[in-house]
Amino acid sequence: MYARWIGAEETFIHLWIRYVAPLDWISVPTETPGVSVAIYTGDYELRKLTVGWSRTPTAGVVQDLDMCTFHFLKLTSGNPDNSWVTSDYTTVEGAFDTAWTTLASSYPPELKLASYIWRADGPGFKPHGGSLSPTLRITPKSIAGSGTASAALPPQCAMSVTEVTEAHYTAFGVGVPGHTPGTGRTQVRNRWGRFYLPPMAPVNLTDGRWSSGACTLTANNIQTFYNACVAAHLVPVMYSPTTGNSWSIIEIRVDDIVDVIRSRRYVTPITRAPKAINAPT
Repeated sequence: MYARWIGAEETFIHLWIRYVAPLDWISVPTETPGVSVAIYTGDYELRKLTVGWSRTPTAGVVQDLDMCTFHFLKLTSGNPDNSWVTSDYTTVEGAFDTAWTTLASSYPPELKLASYIWRADGPGFKPHGGSLSPTLRITPKSIAGSGTASAALPPQCAMSVTEVTEAHYTAFGVGVPGHTPGTGRTQVRNRWGRFYLPPMAPVNLTDGRWSSGACTLTANNIQTFYNACVAAHLVPVMYSPTTGNSWSIIEIRVDDIVDVIRSRRYVTPITRAPKAINAPT
């Protein structure tokens, strides 16, 4: 592994990490001007955090967990480091605990933060690599939503958080079937990630959209969560298991559109109203 530092009037360190074939870059925010580029050769490993919320509706049966996933790259002296210790995990978990404690006031009590599950991940693991991702740590939690409203939105509703990176890719053949290079239009598109928080209580809606207050509350707390991890050199990244590439997150965005995650909807109805239709005569 080697590093080449190039002075520049920038506020980011760009890390190019190559694993077998050259990979794209990870950009890591830093407050140190004049430090801009480090180029690495060698592999790297991430930690994947799955946050789970239990759902116990006041009517019906207990549902499967709602889940969001996050990826983190540990840096030691500016180098990727896969030797996570207990304090690394507890730092990230504590930062999310803090975020959820504030956000919980907008969620009904039937929703409860239930678990943190950690796995190894990165280009050495499936589907990009050949190894299975081992489970490294499971932390049970039990922190219920503290909102006073008893009403709940349908569980397939979700609040999306978009993760912006500095990376781009070229799309070929735009506008024609098959996206064939040399046909159609060529576009440069942004690479971004996204995760979906469970639905807040209906009181957080305005005209069929998330209220500005709900969006700001979510954005502020996710920003604080990510910044706390960056400060501990446990950098949140957007990871592509298809390409084996990672990019650090330079911005998060929370908009007012209510998203739909069909896999979270209720499976078993508790009311069904069948009505016979007269046969024709």
